[in-house]
Amino acid sequence: MNMRLWAICCYVAFVYWISLHISPLKMLFYPTLGAFCFLFMSRTDYKGIGKISLGAFGASIIGTIIYTFIPGILALFINTLVNIRLIQKFRLNAPPVLGVSFIPFFAGEGGAAAWHIPLFVGASLAGLTLLLMAVDWLEKTQRAWFTAKRGLPEAE
Repeated sequence: MNMRLWAICCYVAFVYWISLHISPLKMLFYPTLGAFCFLFMSRTDYKGIGKISLGAFGASIIGTIIYTFIPGILALFINTLVNIRLIQKFRLNAPPVLGVSFIPFFAGEGGAAAWHIPLFVGASLAGLTLLLMAVDWLEKTQRAWFTAKRGLPEAE
């Protein structure tokens, strides 16, 4: 198994461990964070990852605003419509972006305060992105080291 897979599994487990100890955060991290992990796992285009993460952060803000100020099913309808149009406009080929906009609607009374949702979404995606950047750097460094090691004559 590759290093990215191990890192992502450890990250999801760590976030789950946090959510067990701070129960209002559980709804914010699953299943959406898992979907982002899978989406980002094979990418090394950090500009694209940043664009998707920024889109998700924006979608969570939009979802929170709509949830806060518009009552009932109409809010969910408007949220879905607005976020799908923004995903299309900015060409974000990432369905989890729409998923994070729904978090306020399903977090319920026991969930995190509505205005904390965008912060937690941003923090979790920033953590994931930084982790993947670190793993990418480590893989490149390790590959360069092994290549250099093979190119040197063996020590006697």
